[in-house]
Amino acid sequence: MLIDTIRFAHLLEEHNLHDLSHFLAHTAFIISHKSESLDTLAGVLWYLPVNSPIIVVTNCPLEEYEILRLGLRARLASHRQLFVVHQKDGALAALLRAHGVAQILDSSGSVRDGKGEGMYLGTLLAHLLRYPRWLAFYDADNLVPCALLEYTLAMGRLFMAAHTTYAYHANGTLHNIRICWAAKPGLRNGELVVASAGRCTSVVSPLVSLLCQTWSGLQEPITSSNAGEQGMTMATARALRFASGFSVETFLLLDLLFKASPFHPAPMTALLQQYHSHSPHFHTKRDDEHIREMIAASLGSFLLFQEHLPLQVEDALLRVCDELELALHPPLVYPALQELDLSGEEDLPDRYRLVEGVARPGRDTDSLLETSLS
Repeated sequence: MLIDTIRFAHLLEEHNLHDLSHFLAHTAFIISHKSESLDTLAGVLWYLPVNSPIIVVTNCPLEEYEILRLGLRARLASHRQLFVVHQKDGALAALLRAHGVAQILDSSGSVRDGKGEGMYLGTLLAHLLRYPRWLAFYDADNLVPCALLEYTLAMGRLFMAAHTTYAYHANGTLHNIRICWAAKPGLRNGELVVASAGRCTSVVSPLVSLLCQTWSGLQEPITSSNAGEQGMTMATARALRFASGFSVETFLLLDLLFKASPFHPAPMTALLQQYHSHSPHFHTKRDDEHIREMIAASLGSFLLFQEHLPLQVEDALLRVCDELELALHPPLVYPALQELDLSGEEDLPDRYRLVEGVARPGRDTDSLLETSLS
């Protein structure tokens, strides 16, 4: 297990442009959407590469779904690889039921509400596209989405630097990059207030740090336990399990750490990179009760590794729960995609393509962006 915390002195150099174009041509962007306005969502998508596959998983009211699709089609006609799918889509629910993932379905037979469920669907569709080698997860509630340019450039630089090393491929390294915001400004009583860490992260990350120290001996502090903006190789996305609701970001990190720990039956090599951005992050502020629910869901992830939790981690977890008066419940867990035989399902993503009649790039095909910058 290797953990790097990274701050760049500069972001982009001319000799990185070819590597960047290759990265963008083979990266799928997965956007989690729920109640954000069309303007906000379109603003986020505008800052993403026009030739990259972009998968929007929305859980908006069903009566607004077609309006959302029509609005995005009108505003983003140049995005030829844009896919928009509703979380309650019947075809996806049927596929998951047929492949033994019935726990993701609610009593009506639809996919459950929850961020983890949406991220799982987006990852599934990216997997079925076959050609992406990297995934980037972004939230739709980014109110100043120009920050996504920095996140995308930083991920491209970090992924491509690792991609060129022999050991990275020889060891089958699991690679996850998590974005740590420079600041989270917000308004309070009419004044701008700047916080250096999210309210969930400030509670959950110290516990993940303590667990990581006892599992791996590494002293590098974890600052990204609840990172909504993150990336991973497709091989990593296929190997990790997902979890329900707001637990997903913390659970993905714990599953990565566990797979690299001596407690796993076949420990793997893993690289976690925490990129500290220069861009402030503006998003929709949630009330205190919502934050409590997110913290409880995140900490519930620890219960899924309970038999391997050191005593000091259990004690720290209990103290936090007592202080915040939280009742923890383990989230639902969804199997790693590599455990599902999805052969023959490769045409499914085309059902959700926003612009019809666009040929899908081959696995080794370079995009227009790649050829234009080479």
